[in-house]
Amino acid sequence: MPSIVWGRHPQEAYDNPYEHEAQRQFLRECDALLREIIKRLRPHTLKYHRDEQSLQKATWLITMDLLASLLDCVALLKETRHRPVARVFRDAVEAIDVMRYLHAESPKAELALKKWYANDTISHGEIRKLIEALDGVEAATERRVFYQELSKFTHRTYRALLHSVSLGRDELMVHDSHGSGFLVLPQTIAAYMAVLGDITIQATGSVSSTGLLSADEVVEAWGVALEIHTVPRRFAMRVKPDSPL
Repeated sequence: MPSIVWGRHPQEAYDNPYEHEAQRQFLRECDALLREIIKRLRPHTLKYHRDEQSLQKATWLITMDLLASLLDCVALLKETRHRPVARVFRDAVEAIDVMRYLHAESPKAELALKKWYANDTISHGEIRKLIEALDGVEAATERRVFYQELSKFTHRTYRALLHSVSLGRDELMVHDSHGSGFLVLPQTIAAYMAVLGDITIQATGSVSSTGLLSADEVVEAWGVALEIHTVPRRFAMRVKPDSPL
């Protein structure tokens, strides 16, 4: 059975941050899963010519960057280095959504692929139009809100920066870069692991939906990565209505 972090809501993780053994199990499983997926993609190495501009080549390149970036997040969270991790999240979601757009089998998707090879970008607004057409207005709105929340880390908004701050005497602020990492908030690490779990699930789904691997191959990778026993909770869940996440 998998770690409780898979499928955990970031707010619940923030409110209940001391499940350290379960979090360590998650990092082991996430690391193993990403490496298993990457291993299964080895047949794509030395497959594409430098000048080729195919959809499969673009998908492979974006996917490899996505998986390697998520693997970097695992290593960074092991060291409680959360700031670079937060800035990868939006990029990862954008990569997943871009691949969905490129695989839409439409004239717009074909044009977008040509623009991508010409070093142009695909706006997330355009991607949300596709999500709305395929999944409805509510799904597109949820994706917009999720993307905008992750963008706040990139743009260094106030509440995003508070994830690096604890309070000292008289509620005066202390940045967690002081003290050799001992001041990093456990709430921040717990919440970021939950977000990483969510995005990793999305990424593995993208690998099969784009056809780089079959659904069975992805399921096999999950089977190899997940541990037999789930580390149990040590604490009862608490919900704090004023949590700042």
